[in-house]
Amino acid sequence: MTGEIEAAGDMITGGMLARAVEPGHGESGHGKAQGEGHGACLNCGATVDGHYCANCGQAAHVHRSFAAIGHDLAHGVLHFEGKVWTTLPELALRPGKLTRRYIHGERAKFVSPFALFLFSALLMYAVFSLTGHSGTTDAVKGVKMDKGAQAELRKEQEQADAHIRAIKAKLKAPGVSAARREALTETLAEAQADRQGLTLAGDLTDSLVGEGVNGGIARTVGKAVSAAAENPEFAYYKLKANAYKFSWSLILISLPFLWLLFPFSRRFRMYDHAMYVTYSIAFMSLLFSLSMILTAVHVTSGLVTLGLLLFAAWHMYRQLKDAYSLSRTGALLRLPLLYGFACVSLSLFFTLIVSLG
Repeated sequence: MTGEIEAAGDMITGGMLARAVEPGHGESGHGKAQGEGHGACLNCGATVDGHYCANCGQAAHVHRSFAAIGHDLAHGVLHFEGKVWTTLPELALRPGKLTRRYIHGERAKFVSPFALFLFSALLMYAVFSLTGHSGTTDAVKGVKMDKGAQAELRKEQEQADAHIRAIKAKLKAPGVSAARREALTETLAEAQADRQGLTLAGDLTDSLVGEGVNGGIARTVGKAVSAAAENPEFAYYKLKANAYKFSWSLILISLPFLWLLFPFSRRFRMYDHAMYVTYSIAFMSLLFSLSMILTAVHVTSGLVTLGLLLFAAWHMYRQLKDAYSLSRTGALLRLPLLYGFACVSLSLFFTLIVSLG
């Protein structure tokens, strides 16, 4: 009799173990099928009553299907799951309420600001790389020059200098008519602009190969900004290469300015400002990605661009008003400062990016 009881116990134990190790139909639940009553968590052994284990949080219904691989990938990489479909509409239409709800603890149903920010930065870089033009100026080409190309570049610089000197000599020559002087002046301006581009290319090459002044020490911020103004293509190249890598710095740059909207206020902490600015930057990144996609498929017009800009302006107002529970007057009074601070923060961020390298 005892042997029969032990045999029956072994069968029950073996059956439970078999179901735990190799559940039927590619899926498994805790206890009875799909939560039909109480059972033990397959992860920690605690009693499960519901869809999730109250002790470790594991789902009561464990999938073992091919489709579950995609679910695990999305969960592991983005930690989005179904939250993104709850978060994005709120972020687009009710950003301030979303921010306030997240700050006050309503978080399980929403994607966290930093996860969404990371996703938006990577998406913007991917779209930027796929849709951005691939034209490269001499300044960018100078980055990859070998020594032969560097010598050719310096030869072009010398020729450009000689051309500029010749034009200046003609301007100083006696008897030059007014029309001739005007034409020479325009030619001189064009030659000087071309020479500036060659100078920037040489500076880039010297900085990277260590042959420049001071052994290729990084240029000052002021010179970097000036170089970007002289050659927008170089600024585009640097932004494309480095912006997404250092996008997190935009949060840090923006925080002091956002604090200035509520100086010495005890209602709001720096954490609140961080959640606000992170959600805001994430949305603007997604909006910019949408704009680039529309441009790539040739549906962007002046009206569409204006609509996106107006929506971005409205979004900033709505998030500010609702996130900080401001009156309409209070939000409108702070709105010009918010726009100004945003421009300053972006300028500092772009300056940082162009200065790198």
